[in-house]
Amino acid sequence: MACLGALDVKTVLALAAAAVSGAAMAFQGTFNAALGKRVGLVGTSAIVHVTGALLTLVILVAALALRAGRPGQLPPLSAVPLFAYLGGVLSVLIIAGVAFAIPVTGAALGVSVIVTAQLAAAVLLDHLGAFGLQHIPVSWVRLLGALLAVGGCWLMAHR
Repeated sequence: MACLGALDVKTVLALAAAAVSGAAMAFQGTFNAALGKRVGLVGTSAIVHVTGALLTLVILVAALALRAGRPGQLPPLSAVPLFAYLGGVLSVLIIAGVAFAIPVTGAALGVSVIVTAQLAAAVLLDHLGAFGLQHIPVSWVRLLGALLAVGGCWLMAHR
């Protein structure tokens, strides 16, 4: 992390959360691949989303119980831009794609391609300032980072 310079606590926590999330994605892809071999892609997506929804419900009930006596209100759903609901729709595509790809490619190559595609899409979204993101122009350094990720995929493909 020293190469990132002086970081505030919030940024360090965000980077740690991103790292944990990334590692979890590799495990999730492996678990989903094993599930997909037994119940198919649609069954995998259904099971993953139902179990995720149940966990979210438990967390929500616990959070509301902890707030008892301190009334608050949830923001109205009408305040949410329509594009923001696409995360749930995209998760179906993501789960099916990962469950299909990882048994064929292996975890390392599959995850490296997934991460590289995420990186390329993220650079584009930042450059466009799309969907409320801060506008961060593409630079030669960012392009080099993306190309290095592509090179990493190529190296992973050579077993």
